[in-house]
Amino acid sequence: MDYELSKVMEAVGPNAGLVFASWMFMQLLQGRYTAAFTRYRELISDFRHGIEGKRKDTVRDQIALYRERVDYMRRALDLGLYAAMLLIGTLIIAALSAMFGAPAFLKYLGTLTTLAGLAAIIWSAALVVAENRLIKLPLDHEMEDIPELRALASRPRSGHKASNALGGGK
Repeated sequence: MDYELSKVMEAVGPNAGLVFASWMFMQLLQGRYTAAFTRYRELISDFRHGIEGKRKDTVRDQIALYRERVDYMRRALDLGLYAAMLLIGTLIIAALSAMFGAPAFLKYLGTLTTLAGLAAIIWSAALVVAENRLIKLPLDHEMEDIPELRALASRPRSGHKASNALGGGK
């Protein structure tokens, strides 16, 4: 077997950035998953220790929402991992192609792993968008059990108006 390492590096090197980008995306996914899971566990702990009145209903609703968020982010994280593995597989296939020539099956396999990896990233990102929409619901309901703040929950969001409503503005 006669090949040049420089050919392997030419095949793999420029494309490694795609793998690194997918790993950075994985960090985002892991952070969001961890945050949602931590908040979910905190809400359950609060509920177990006893909450009374309207707050109990609010926390119960938030537990259900955070459970859904955790599920979305777990699926997104799984897809992100599969995407990273597929894209690393593409790099391995590119290196093998550089070493052994480019047999047709390696070209097709490399194309398949690239497209599947990119599709998994898009699917994962779509789950993050869906999970992000769920974040708005607990924000809207968080103040409902506090009579003095209930009106703010339905008000349009503007830092200046909220500050004025809470006595922070002139």
